[in-house]
Amino acid sequence: MIFLSAFLFSIASNLETLRISLTYGIKNIYLTKSIAILLAITTSISTFISMYIGKLVLHLFNPELGNIFGGILLSFIGVYFLVEYIRLEEKHAGYDTSCYFQSSLKYISILENPDIVSLDKSNSIDIKKCLSLSQAFILNNLFTCFAASITSISISLSVIFNFIIVIFCVYLGNFNSNMYISKWFTKYSNLISGIILIVLGLYETFI
Repeated sequence: MIFLSAFLFSIASNLETLRISLTYGIKNIYLTKSIAILLAITTSISTFISMYIGKLVLHLFNPELGNIFGGILLSFIGVYFLVEYIRLEEKHAGYDTSCYFQSSLKYISILENPDIVSLDKSNSIDIKKCLSLSQAFILNNLFTCFAASITSISISLSVIFNFIIVIFCVYLGNFNSNMYISKWFTKYSNLISGIILIVLGLYETFI
């Protein structure tokens, strides 16, 4: 189960990466191999640092209490993703979403509208744009990585899976030409991430 927990966690953390990569693929915005590797390295380093900090915090708790606390935190983050899915659905349907919490931070804008990273219409992502994307992914997953490590999810496996999955997501995006797939992931990525994190959180809490 140690492998499965780290794998599911890495999948949930990188569905945004897959969604944005697929979106870029539809618009013929390509990420080169070197940019893909840079993206994978920066997000993997962030994953390690965030999870290592969580591991240090874990020493303040009884191991069993740490698992419970981390699992509950993961579940709450999953609930946040579900609420965000509902908010975006209502926003796209034209409903008033002012009752929902909406962050004004720049990285949220990048995740919701990744086109702003490539406003020069160059159809490519250079190092500067890559670092902007990396920052958005890192901030989006910061607390998720922290919570995961408190539940004793393997740091080393999570970092390895993150690196591989990011490369895979970029590869899929570069070869994607299916508008339906891109729209499907745009619509359901938050929902899927939320469900995975809630299930993973409950598992780490009670089993």
